[in-house]
Amino acid sequence: MFTAFVIPAETGAEMVQLDRRRFLGAAGLGGAAAAVASSALPAMAAPADDSSASQNDGDRPPSRGELIIGAVSPAGSLDPGLAVDSETERICRQIFEPLVGINQDTGGVAPLLAEEWETSRDGLVYTFRLREGVTFHDGTELTADVVAANIRRWGRLDYLYGFGAVSASTPLAFPTAFGGFAEEDSCVLESVEAEDELTLVLTLTEPVVYLLQALTQPAFGIASETVLSESDPGLVSRNPIGTGCYQLVGRSEDGRSLRLTAFEDHWGDAAGATSVTVRALGKSFDRLRELNRGRIDVYDHITADNLRPLVQAGRLILQRDPFSILYLGMNLEHPIMGRPEVREAIARSVRRSALSEAILLEGSRPAFQFTPPALGVHSDAAPRYDRSPTAAAELLEEAGYEGEPLRFYYPMATTRSWLPRPEAVYASLARDLTDVGLVIEPRPVRWDDGYIEEMLADDERALHLMGRNGGFRSPHSFFGPLFGQNGLGMPNREFNYDSEEVWELMAQARGEQDDEARAELYRELAVVLAEDLPAVPLAYPISGLALGRRVSDYPMSPVLNEQFADIALAGER
Repeated sequence: MFTAFVIPAETGAEMVQLDRRRFLGAAGLGGAAAAVASSALPAMAAPADDSSASQNDGDRPPSRGELIIGAVSPAGSLDPGLAVDSETERICRQIFEPLVGINQDTGGVAPLLAEEWETSRDGLVYTFRLREGVTFHDGTELTADVVAANIRRWGRLDYLYGFGAVSASTPLAFPTAFGGFAEEDSCVLESVEAEDELTLVLTLTEPVVYLLQALTQPAFGIASETVLSESDPGLVSRNPIGTGCYQLVGRSEDGRSLRLTAFEDHWGDAAGATSVTVRALGKSFDRLRELNRGRIDVYDHITADNLRPLVQAGRLILQRDPFSILYLGMNLEHPIMGRPEVREAIARSVRRSALSEAILLEGSRPAFQFTPPALGVHSDAAPRYDRSPTAAAELLEEAGYEGEPLRFYYPMATTRSWLPRPEAVYASLARDLTDVGLVIEPRPVRWDDGYIEEMLADDERALHLMGRNGGFRSPHSFFGPLFGQNGLGMPNREFNYDSEEVWELMAQARGEQDDEARAELYRELAVVLAEDLPAVPLAYPISGLALGRRVSDYPMSPVLNEQFADIALAGER
């Protein structure tokens, strides 16, 4: 049985000491869990087999007013500023709220903790008016001073957790939005000030046209000032206190189950389940089994091979609009992968249609560029590498490739919004690559055993399977984290791709206020990336979920802005 525990307001924890190698791997990419110690959370005994149907409270169906969500992996750090993976963001969205929300009908920005805002004509000054009467889970009040303290902290995360610890791979949300951490010359946030108790003013040195959209991300969720410790940055994660509809009350010892209860003093009129348990079940079949047994209410990230039994059981299946990219990453510092002819040969060897039609959910489409078509910045001028085994073999000969083995990392025992069946995707790609003469050395790693960590730590890696879900509706949501600088002016560790031209185009697009001129800059960026090929785009995958009998609707969102308070229980409508 799942036992709920109250988290004490004061943990008295010592300063978190991070193993840098472990942190870098875990916090590095859009699909990775930012790992910060959270041992101060109340816990219960871990199950003997975390893949079994009986783990934690799985031996009983949920009670009335309780929901159980079948997730795909444990949440990492619950410090919202460090959130980089969808499962951590799922939890942070419930506990913390940002200044700006998302309109579920239009996808545009909407008031949340800020009731209204205005932007100066030159795009350099943002004035937010906060909602009155908002309290945190610990009873403290939301003020402009508290919001300012959060923003200043995000700008110093690299310092708080140790220089380089959170910026050596994919950038976090703050440096992605503002161009760098607060002390970097590239950072465009000049100041953040509380004008009065409920008025906050952000001043920039250069315009950031997508700033409001970026601020909707869970990474910009506001935490109570009582957990913003200079000497103990991990306190936010161990004792997450926000203003959200739910508050964390306990987790299993192995971290694979979290329990949240409704925050009775929430400022809104949110209804929904009185408690929600999120269980990490890495295997798609385990989530299907638990749904059929009535032990979870939501089976997220369904896979194509499980569609038939779901349909036969009469389950309600919902699909998200495609807003993610699956790609084959390449390490440009590898002596073979550094040769442009080899990278083009790889791009010309893959059968994208085989992935979209045989492995991914129906509606997924082959990808030749890194942004979904809905963003409208695809370039007709960008090179398109259709499959041609003959051309691929000729390119390998031209590059002087002599059969050197290429390490290919891929995750196991997981499902992501952009990669529902990693083993099947790897098998398809490996067959394509070997068909044109490449020698592949497989490196399978269980996702929960540190796939990202192990892949990034291997300087001899050549290829890896990865993807990204868009965090907000802008091309920068894809280009920035994948190919931007890491916050310290260095290339992203994932590809080791160093391009001043790419960085300059992104900087220009960030401040360009004319919509068409900005779109043209992103199209130029697409051309450069297609020519340089630091990675090969493969597909725009569809993701979806299935609902149990006790749930009548679920708030689907392409950017995963899915609030548990908006889940409709059967009989409510």
